[in-house]
Amino acid sequence: MTDSTVHVIQVTFNTSSSLRTIHSKDGKVFKGDEFYGVLDGGPHGARSIQMTADDEEHAARRRILDRALPKGAQAFTTVDNLARVMVCTVKDHAGTTTAGEWSSPIEISAIIRWYSFDIISKVSFGQSLDLLGSEQFRWLPMCLERTSVFIYSIAFERNVTFWRWFMGTSLPSRLRMADAVEAQRYNAFATDLFNKRKAKFQADVKKGAEPDAKDLFAHLLQANQCSDADLQADSSLLVAAGSDAVRLTSLATIFYLLKYPRTLEKITAEIRSVVDSADMISNAALSSMEYLRACVDEALRLSPPKAASIPREVGKGGITVDGIFVPQGMTVAVSVYSLHHDPEVFPDPYAYRPERWIEAGNDQRMQAAFCPLLKGPRRCPGGTVAYLAIQLALFHLLYNYDICFAPGGADADGLSGQSRLRWRQDEYHMNDWIIGFANGPIIRTRARARAK
Repeated sequence: MTDSTVHVIQVTFNTSSSLRTIHSKDGKVFKGDEFYGVLDGGPHGARSIQMTADDEEHAARRRILDRALPKGAQAFTTVDNLARVMVCTVKDHAGTTTAGEWSSPIEISAIIRWYSFDIISKVSFGQSLDLLGSEQFRWLPMCLERTSVFIYSIAFERNVTFWRWFMGTSLPSRLRMADAVEAQRYNAFATDLFNKRKAKFQADVKKGAEPDAKDLFAHLLQANQCSDADLQADSSLLVAAGSDAVRLTSLATIFYLLKYPRTLEKITAEIRSVVDSADMISNAALSSMEYLRACVDEALRLSPPKAASIPREVGKGGITVDGIFVPQGMTVAVSVYSLHHDPEVFPDPYAYRPERWIEAGNDQRMQAAFCPLLKGPRRCPGGTVAYLAIQLALFHLLYNYDICFAPGGADADGLSGQSRLRWRQDEYHMNDWIIGFANGPIIRTRARARAK
Protein backbone atom coordinates (compact mmCIF):
# COMPACT_ATOMS: atom_id res chain seq x y z
CA MET A 1 0.00 0.00 0.00
CA THR A 2 1.39 3.40 -0.91
CA ASP A 3 1.86 6.13 1.67
CA SER A 4 -0.70 8.86 0.95
CA THR A 5 0.57 11.19 3.68
CA VAL A 6 1.01 14.77 2.52
CA HIS A 7 4.26 16.27 3.77
CA VAL A 8 3.79 20.02 4.10
CA ILE A 9 6.93 22.16 3.88
CA GLN A 10 5.51 25.68 4.05
CA VAL A 11 2.21 27.23 5.12
CA THR A 12 1.54 30.66 3.61
CA PHE A 13 -0.96 33.14 5.05
CA ASN A 14 -2.40 36.41 3.71
CA THR A 15 -3.97 38.24 6.63
CA SER A 16 -2.90 41.17 8.80
CA SER A 17 -3.35 39.01 11.89
CA SER A 18 -0.93 36.40 10.53
CA LEU A 19 1.56 39.16 9.75
CA ARG A 20 1.39 40.35 13.36
CA THR A 21 1.76 36.83 14.74
CA ILE A 22 4.63 35.68 12.55
CA HIS A 23 6.65 38.89 12.62
CA SER A 24 6.10 39.95 16.21
CA LYS A 25 8.87 40.04 18.78
CA ASP A 26 7.55 36.83 20.34
CA GLY A 27 6.78 35.12 17.06
CA LYS A 28 8.90 32.00 17.74
CA VAL A 29 10.21 32.06 14.17
CA PHE A 30 13.56 32.78 12.56
CA LYS A 31 15.30 32.64 9.20
CA GLY A 32 16.48 29.06 9.24
CA ASP A 33 19.05 27.21 7.16
CA GLU A 34 16.25 25.94 4.98
CA PHE A 35 15.83 28.41 2.12
CA TYR A 36 18.42 30.97 3.37
CA GLY A 37 21.33 28.90 4.56
CA VAL A 38 23.14 27.84 1.42
CA LEU A 39 24.93 31.07 0.57
CA ASP A 40 24.35 33.25 3.61
CA GLY A 41 27.73 32.72 5.15
CA GLY A 42 29.48 30.93 2.34
CA PRO A 43 31.06 27.51 2.75
CA HIS A 44 32.05 28.30 6.35
CA GLY A 45 28.44 28.67 7.45
CA ALA A 46 28.85 32.07 9.08
CA ARG A 47 25.75 34.01 10.12
CA SER A 48 24.64 37.33 8.72
CA ILE A 49 22.31 39.38 10.86
CA GLN A 50 19.31 37.94 9.00
CA MET A 51 20.35 34.40 9.93
CA THR A 52 20.96 35.02 13.62
CA ALA A 53 18.35 32.79 15.25
CA ASP A 54 18.93 33.82 18.86
CA ASP A 55 16.68 36.80 19.60
CA GLU A 56 19.05 38.47 22.07
CA GLU A 57 22.05 38.13 19.76
CA HIS A 58 19.99 39.41 16.84
CA ALA A 59 18.75 42.38 18.88
CA ALA A 60 22.33 43.27 19.87
CA ARG A 61 23.55 43.13 16.26
CA ARG A 62 20.49 45.02 15.09
CA ARG A 63 21.13 47.86 17.58
CA ILE A 64 24.65 48.29 16.19
CA LEU A 65 23.34 48.23 12.62
CA ASP A 66 20.61 50.77 13.38
CA ARG A 67 23.16 53.13 14.95
CA ALA A 68 25.51 52.66 12.01
CA LEU A 69 23.01 53.54 9.29
CA PRO A 70 23.30 57.18 8.19
CA LYS A 71 20.61 59.54 9.40
CA GLY A 72 19.49 63.13 9.05
CA ALA A 73 21.75 65.53 7.17
CA GLN A 74 24.46 62.91 6.58
CA ALA A 75 22.03 60.49 4.92
CA PHE A 76 20.40 63.23 2.86
CA THR A 77 23.70 64.63 1.55
CA THR A 78 25.06 61.18 0.69
CA VAL A 79 21.97 60.14 -1.25
CA ASP A 80 21.30 63.54 -2.85
CA ASN A 81 24.81 63.71 -4.30
CA LEU A 82 24.33 60.34 -5.99
CA ALA A 83 20.82 61.23 -7.18
CA ARG A 84 22.32 64.26 -8.94
CA VAL A 85 24.89 62.00 -10.62
CA MET A 86 22.04 59.70 -11.63
CA VAL A 87 20.12 62.47 -13.39
CA CYS A 88 23.33 63.59 -15.15
CA THR A 89 23.68 60.03 -16.43
CA VAL A 90 20.11 60.23 -17.73
CA LYS A 91 21.11 63.40 -19.60
CA ASP A 92 24.15 61.66 -21.09
CA HIS A 93 21.99 58.78 -22.35
CA ALA A 94 19.36 61.14 -23.75
CA GLY A 95 21.76 62.40 -26.40
CA THR A 96 21.74 65.86 -27.92
CA THR A 97 18.27 67.38 -28.29
CA THR A 98 16.92 70.78 -29.21
CA ALA A 99 14.48 72.73 -27.05
CA GLY A 100 11.12 70.95 -26.78
CA GLU A 101 12.41 67.79 -28.46
CA TRP A 102 12.05 64.31 -26.98
CA SER A 103 15.23 62.31 -26.47
CA SER A 104 16.27 58.97 -27.87
CA PRO A 105 14.92 55.91 -25.96
CA ILE A 106 16.59 55.50 -22.56
CA GLU A 107 16.86 52.20 -20.71
CA ILE A 108 16.08 53.77 -17.37
CA SER A 109 16.24 50.37 -15.65
CA ALA A 110 19.99 50.19 -16.24
CA ILE A 111 20.60 53.69 -14.86
CA ILE A 112 18.45 53.10 -11.77
CA ARG A 113 20.18 49.76 -11.25
CA TRP A 114 23.60 51.44 -11.27
CA TYR A 115 22.29 54.13 -8.93
CA SER A 116 21.00 51.58 -6.42
CA PHE A 117 24.35 49.78 -6.22
CA ASP A 118 26.21 53.08 -5.88
CA ILE A 119 23.92 54.03 -2.98
CA ILE A 120 24.38 50.80 -1.03
CA SER A 121 28.16 50.69 -1.58
CA LYS A 122 28.56 54.31 -0.45
CA VAL A 123 26.39 53.81 2.64
CA SER A 124 27.95 50.47 3.58
CA PHE A 125 31.63 50.91 2.71
CA GLY A 126 32.11 54.66 2.47
CA GLN A 127 32.98 54.55 -1.21
CA SER A 128 30.65 54.26 -4.20
CA LEU A 129 31.31 51.51 -6.73
CA ASP A 130 30.60 54.21 -9.35
CA LEU A 131 28.51 52.10 -11.68
CA LEU A 132 26.95 55.37 -12.85
CA GLY A 133 30.27 56.67 -14.08
CA SER A 134 32.31 53.60 -14.96
CA GLU A 135 31.78 50.23 -16.61
CA GLN A 136 34.14 48.40 -14.22
CA PHE A 137 31.49 46.88 -11.97
CA ARG A 138 28.46 46.93 -14.25
CA TRP A 139 28.64 43.15 -14.40
CA LEU A 140 27.54 43.03 -10.76
CA PRO A 141 23.71 43.41 -11.15
CA MET A 142 23.47 40.54 -13.65
CA CYS A 143 25.79 38.46 -11.50
CA LEU A 144 23.46 39.00 -8.55
CA GLU A 145 20.42 38.01 -10.62
CA ARG A 146 22.15 34.79 -11.67
CA THR A 147 23.06 34.20 -8.03
CA SER A 148 19.39 34.58 -7.13
CA VAL A 149 18.43 31.98 -9.74
CA PHE A 150 20.80 29.52 -8.10
CA ILE A 151 19.60 30.28 -4.56
CA TYR A 152 15.96 29.80 -5.47
CA SER A 153 16.60 26.63 -7.46
CA ILE A 154 17.93 24.90 -4.33
CA ALA A 155 16.05 27.00 -1.76
CA PHE A 156 14.29 24.10 -0.07
CA GLU A 157 17.05 21.53 -0.35
CA ARG A 158 17.44 19.75 2.95
CA ASN A 159 21.18 19.12 2.69
CA VAL A 160 22.47 22.62 3.42
CA THR A 161 25.80 21.28 4.69
CA PHE A 162 26.48 19.63 1.32
CA TRP A 163 25.66 22.75 -0.68
CA ARG A 164 27.85 24.92 1.55
CA TRP A 165 30.73 22.53 0.99
CA PHE A 166 29.98 22.36 -2.73
CA MET A 167 30.09 26.15 -3.07
CA GLY A 168 33.56 26.18 -1.52
CA THR A 169 34.97 23.91 -4.24
CA SER A 170 35.75 24.21 -7.95
CA LEU A 171 32.96 21.76 -8.79
CA PRO A 172 30.47 24.40 -10.02
CA SER A 173 32.99 25.46 -12.66
CA ARG A 174 33.97 21.90 -13.56
CA LEU A 175 30.32 20.90 -13.90
CA ARG A 176 29.59 24.06 -15.89
CA MET A 177 26.89 25.19 -13.47
CA ALA A 178 26.88 28.78 -14.67
CA ASP A 179 24.48 30.17 -12.03
CA ALA A 180 26.41 28.52 -9.19
CA VAL A 181 29.66 29.96 -10.60
CA GLU A 182 28.07 33.42 -10.60
CA ALA A 183 27.00 32.84 -6.99
CA GLN A 184 30.61 32.08 -6.07
CA ARG A 185 31.73 35.18 -7.95
CA TYR A 186 29.24 37.39 -6.12
CA ASN A 187 30.14 35.98 -2.71
CA ALA A 188 33.85 36.51 -3.40
CA PHE A 189 33.17 40.09 -4.51
CA ALA A 190 31.14 40.94 -1.39
CA THR A 191 33.83 39.39 0.81
CA ASP A 192 36.51 41.41 -0.96
CA LEU A 193 34.55 44.63 -0.33
CA PHE A 194 34.53 43.90 3.38
CA ASN A 195 38.20 42.88 3.50
CA LYS A 196 39.28 46.11 1.78
CA ARG A 197 37.18 48.19 4.18
CA LYS A 198 38.67 46.35 7.16
CA ALA A 199 42.22 46.85 5.86
CA LYS A 200 41.64 50.60 5.59
CA PHE A 201 40.08 50.68 9.04
CA GLN A 202 43.05 48.84 10.57
CA ALA A 203 45.53 51.08 8.74
CA ASP A 204 43.86 54.15 10.27
CA VAL A 205 44.03 52.60 13.73
CA LYS A 206 47.70 51.66 13.29
CA LYS A 207 48.59 55.22 12.27
CA GLY A 208 46.82 56.51 15.35
CA ALA A 209 44.29 58.31 13.23
CA GLU A 210 40.66 58.41 14.22
CA PRO A 211 38.91 55.81 11.99
CA ASP A 212 36.37 57.26 9.62
CA ALA A 213 33.18 55.87 11.15
CA LYS A 214 30.69 57.50 8.79
CA ASP A 215 29.90 54.34 6.83
CA LEU A 216 28.08 51.26 8.06
CA PHE A 217 30.99 48.80 8.16
CA ALA A 218 33.27 51.25 9.91
CA HIS A 219 30.72 51.32 12.73
CA LEU A 220 30.45 47.52 12.73
CA LEU A 221 34.24 47.13 12.86
CA GLN A 222 34.51 49.71 15.62
CA ALA A 223 31.89 47.85 17.67
CA ASN A 224 34.04 44.69 17.43
CA GLN A 225 31.18 42.38 18.39
CA CYS A 226 31.09 40.07 15.36
CA SER A 227 33.57 37.73 13.74
CA ASP A 228 35.04 38.56 10.35
CA ALA A 229 33.13 35.64 8.85
CA ASP A 230 29.83 37.00 10.14
CA LEU A 231 30.63 40.50 8.85
CA GLN A 232 31.54 39.03 5.46
CA ALA A 233 28.10 37.40 5.47
CA ASP A 234 26.58 40.78 6.31
CA SER A 235 28.42 42.28 3.35
CA SER A 236 26.92 39.71 0.98
CA LEU A 237 23.45 40.30 2.41
CA LEU A 238 23.49 44.10 2.47
CA VAL A 239 24.77 44.63 -1.06
CA ALA A 240 22.01 42.38 -2.43
CA ALA A 241 19.09 43.38 -0.22
CA GLY A 242 20.07 47.04 -0.02
CA SER A 243 20.01 47.56 -3.78
CA ASP A 244 16.75 45.70 -4.48
CA ALA A 245 14.22 47.98 -2.79
CA VAL A 246 15.63 51.17 -4.32
CA ARG A 247 15.88 49.75 -7.84
CA LEU A 248 12.56 47.93 -8.02
CA THR A 249 10.45 50.60 -6.34
CA SER A 250 11.94 53.46 -8.36
CA LEU A 251 11.24 51.59 -11.60
CA ALA A 252 7.76 50.52 -10.52
CA THR A 253 6.86 54.11 -9.59
CA ILE A 254 8.07 55.43 -12.94
CA PHE A 255 6.07 52.72 -14.73
CA TYR A 256 2.84 53.52 -12.88
CA LEU A 257 3.26 57.26 -13.32
CA LEU A 258 3.57 56.79 -17.07
CA LYS A 259 0.53 54.50 -17.10
CA TYR A 260 -1.49 57.12 -15.19
CA PRO A 261 -0.82 60.49 -16.92
CA ARG A 262 -2.96 62.57 -14.53
CA THR A 263 -0.99 61.22 -11.59
CA LEU A 264 2.25 62.07 -13.41
CA GLU A 265 1.01 65.62 -13.95
CA LYS A 266 0.05 65.97 -10.30
CA ILE A 267 3.34 64.69 -8.85
CA THR A 268 5.37 66.75 -11.33
CA ALA A 269 3.47 69.90 -10.35
CA GLU A 270 4.12 69.22 -6.67
CA ILE A 271 7.83 68.57 -7.16
CA ARG A 272 8.35 71.71 -9.23
CA SER A 273 6.38 73.95 -6.88
CA VAL A 274 8.18 73.19 -3.61
CA VAL A 275 11.59 74.65 -4.52
CA ASP A 276 12.71 77.21 -7.10
CA SER A 277 15.82 75.21 -8.00
CA ALA A 278 16.90 71.59 -7.67
CA ASP A 279 19.93 72.91 -5.78
CA MET A 280 17.58 74.11 -3.03
CA ILE A 281 16.19 70.67 -2.21
CA SER A 282 16.50 69.78 1.47
CA ASN A 283 15.32 67.02 3.76
CA ALA A 284 12.52 69.24 5.03
CA ALA A 285 11.39 70.17 1.51
CA LEU A 286 11.42 66.53 0.44
CA SER A 287 9.40 65.52 3.51
CA SER A 288 6.77 68.14 2.67
CA MET A 289 5.97 66.46 -0.66
CA GLU A 290 2.97 64.46 0.49
CA TYR A 291 1.93 63.28 -2.94
CA LEU A 292 5.44 62.10 -3.83
CA ARG A 293 5.45 59.88 -0.76
CA ALA A 294 1.95 58.62 -1.58
CA CYS A 295 3.06 57.69 -5.11
CA VAL A 296 5.99 55.70 -3.74
CA ASP A 297 3.82 53.94 -1.14
CA GLU A 298 1.26 53.01 -3.78
CA ALA A 299 3.97 51.53 -6.00
CA LEU A 300 5.28 49.58 -3.01
CA ARG A 301 1.76 48.32 -2.35
CA LEU A 302 1.15 47.14 -5.92
CA SER A 303 4.65 45.83 -6.62
CA PRO A 304 6.51 45.17 -3.35
CA PRO A 305 10.23 44.37 -3.76
CA LYS A 306 9.63 40.83 -2.48
CA ALA A 307 6.12 40.13 -3.61
CA ALA A 308 5.78 36.50 -2.59
CA SER A 309 6.52 35.01 0.79
CA ILE A 310 9.43 35.71 3.12
CA PRO A 311 9.81 32.28 4.76
CA ARG A 312 10.42 31.82 8.46
CA GLU A 313 11.25 28.57 10.23
CA VAL A 314 9.11 27.74 13.26
CA GLY A 315 11.04 27.42 16.50
CA LYS A 316 10.63 25.31 19.62
CA GLY A 317 7.06 24.76 20.77
CA GLY A 318 5.48 25.60 17.42
CA ILE A 319 3.27 28.56 16.61
CA THR A 320 -0.46 29.12 16.13
CA VAL A 321 -1.34 31.39 13.22
CA ASP A 322 -4.97 32.34 12.52
CA GLY A 323 -6.06 29.33 14.56
CA ILE A 324 -3.78 26.91 12.70
CA PHE A 325 -1.03 25.20 14.71
CA VAL A 326 2.26 24.89 12.85
CA PRO A 327 4.83 22.63 14.54
CA GLN A 328 8.53 23.25 15.08
CA GLY A 329 10.71 22.85 12.01
CA MET A 330 8.08 23.76 9.44
CA THR A 331 8.10 27.01 7.51
CA VAL A 332 5.53 29.79 7.66
CA ALA A 333 5.20 32.93 5.57
CA VAL A 334 2.93 35.80 4.64
CA SER A 335 2.22 36.58 0.99
CA VAL A 336 2.92 40.30 0.78
CA TYR A 337 1.39 40.61 -2.69
CA SER A 338 -1.84 38.95 -1.62
CA LEU A 339 -2.11 41.02 1.54
CA HIS A 340 -1.50 44.24 -0.40
CA HIS A 341 -4.34 43.37 -2.80
CA ASP A 342 -7.01 42.56 -0.23
CA PRO A 343 -10.12 44.43 -1.51
CA GLU A 344 -11.51 44.66 2.02
CA VAL A 345 -8.52 46.76 3.02
CA PHE A 346 -7.58 48.38 -0.29
CA PRO A 347 -10.71 49.06 -2.41
CA ASP A 348 -10.09 48.70 -6.15
CA PRO A 349 -6.84 46.95 -5.22
CA TYR A 350 -5.30 46.70 -8.69
CA ALA A 351 -5.63 50.42 -9.45
CA TYR A 352 -2.69 52.76 -8.91
CA ARG A 353 -4.33 55.41 -6.76
CA PRO A 354 -1.86 57.30 -4.54
CA GLU A 355 -4.73 59.43 -3.20
CA ARG A 356 -5.83 56.50 -1.06
CA TRP A 357 -2.86 57.15 1.27
CA ILE A 358 -3.83 60.79 1.72
CA GLU A 359 -7.60 60.37 1.87
CA ALA A 360 -7.45 57.52 4.39
CA GLY A 361 -5.19 59.44 6.73
CA ASN A 362 -3.90 57.07 9.37
CA ASP A 363 -6.20 54.17 8.45
CA GLN A 364 -5.23 51.44 10.89
CA ARG A 365 -6.25 48.56 8.63
CA MET A 366 -4.19 49.90 5.72
CA GLN A 367 -1.19 50.52 7.94
CA ALA A 368 -1.46 47.05 9.48
CA ALA A 369 -1.58 45.34 6.08
CA PHE A 370 1.11 47.46 4.41
CA CYS A 371 4.40 45.61 4.76
CA PRO A 372 6.66 46.03 1.70
CA LEU A 373 9.75 45.96 3.94
CA LEU A 374 8.07 43.69 6.51
CA LYS A 375 7.41 44.55 10.13
CA GLY A 376 8.65 43.70 13.58
CA PRO A 377 12.16 43.37 14.99
CA ARG A 378 13.48 41.69 11.82
CA ARG A 379 12.09 44.21 9.34
CA CYS A 380 14.42 45.72 6.73
CA PRO A 381 16.81 47.98 8.67
CA GLY A 382 17.52 50.31 5.77
CA GLY A 383 13.96 51.40 5.05
CA THR A 384 14.57 55.08 5.81
CA VAL A 385 17.59 55.27 3.48
CA ALA A 386 15.69 53.35 0.78
CA TYR A 387 12.77 55.77 0.89
CA LEU A 388 15.19 58.68 0.72
CA ALA A 389 16.97 57.21 -2.30
CA ILE A 390 13.71 56.49 -4.15
CA GLN A 391 12.19 59.91 -3.48
CA LEU A 392 15.35 61.83 -4.41
CA ALA A 393 15.73 59.85 -7.64
CA LEU A 394 12.15 60.71 -8.60
CA PHE A 395 12.55 64.33 -7.48
CA HIS A 396 15.63 65.03 -9.61
CA LEU A 397 14.27 63.15 -12.63
CA LEU A 398 10.87 64.88 -12.64
CA TYR A 399 12.18 68.29 -11.61
CA ASN A 400 14.48 68.41 -14.61
CA TYR A 401 12.58 66.41 -17.24
CA ASP A 402 9.21 65.60 -18.68
CA ILE A 403 9.06 61.86 -19.31
CA CYS A 404 7.04 59.53 -21.54
CA PHE A 405 7.14 55.95 -22.76
CA ALA A 406 9.40 55.36 -25.72
CA PRO A 407 7.68 53.66 -28.68
CA GLY A 408 7.05 50.11 -27.46
CA GLY A 409 8.24 51.05 -24.00
CA ALA A 410 4.78 50.74 -22.45
CA ASP A 411 5.21 46.96 -22.52
CA ALA A 412 8.64 47.01 -20.90
CA ASP A 413 7.25 46.26 -17.48
CA GLY A 414 9.57 43.50 -16.39
CA LEU A 415 8.24 40.54 -18.37
CA SER A 416 8.30 41.73 -21.98
CA GLY A 417 8.02 38.85 -24.40
CA GLN A 418 6.54 36.58 -21.72
CA SER A 419 2.87 37.24 -22.42
CA ARG A 420 1.70 34.07 -20.69
CA LEU A 421 2.96 35.52 -17.41
CA ARG A 422 1.46 38.97 -17.92
CA TRP A 423 -2.03 38.73 -16.47
CA ARG A 424 -2.56 42.49 -16.09
CA GLN A 425 -1.34 44.95 -18.70
CA ASP A 426 -1.25 47.88 -16.26
CA GLU A 427 0.80 46.11 -13.62
CA TYR A 428 4.55 46.32 -13.15
CA HIS A 429 5.53 42.67 -13.16
CA MET A 430 8.45 40.98 -11.47
CA ASN A 431 9.58 37.42 -11.88
CA ASP A 432 9.55 36.82 -8.16
CA TRP A 433 11.12 33.39 -8.04
CA ILE A 434 14.23 35.19 -9.23
CA ILE A 435 14.71 37.68 -6.41
CA GLY A 436 13.59 41.06 -7.63
CA PHE A 437 14.13 40.36 -11.33
CA ALA A 438 12.53 43.11 -13.41
CA ASN A 439 13.32 45.32 -16.38
CA GLY A 440 11.94 48.43 -18.09
CA PRO A 441 10.32 50.74 -18.65
CA ILE A 442 11.94 52.27 -21.72
CA ILE A 443 11.42 56.04 -21.63
CA ARG A 444 12.17 59.27 -23.42
CA THR A 445 12.89 62.57 -21.72
CA ARG A 446 12.42 66.21 -22.61
CA ALA A 447 14.05 69.05 -20.74
CA ARG A 448 11.33 70.92 -18.86
CA ALA A 449 10.25 74.28 -20.20
CA ARG A 450 11.44 77.05 -17.89
CA ALA A 451 9.34 80.14 -17.27
CA LYS A 452 11.05 83.28 -18.58
